[in-house]
Amino acid sequence: MMHYELTLFVTGATARSLRAIANLRRFCDSELAGQFVIELVDLYTHPARAEADQIIAAPTLVRKSPKPVRYALGDLSNTDALRLTIMGG
Repeated sequence: MMHYELTLFVTGATARSLRAIANLRRFCDSELAGQFVIELVDLYTHPARAEADQIIAAPTLVRKSPKPVRYALGDLSNTDALRLTIMGG
């Protein structure tokens, strides 16, 4: 069974950040049930993580596992693009 490690970088509780969190959780619950871990990183409280993980905008989703690492920007409302980023194609 495939296991997905995802990190979502956000900037506080902005509307865009909250939409990205909700969209990611909804997608993962429906498409990856029991096969994922989501780490949420608020760049306001952990600014050093932006440089360490090469993040230049938020919200940014990083699929860390399985390799290769993949990125998606924005509120993650485009389900097809999100599926491609997380699950490949």
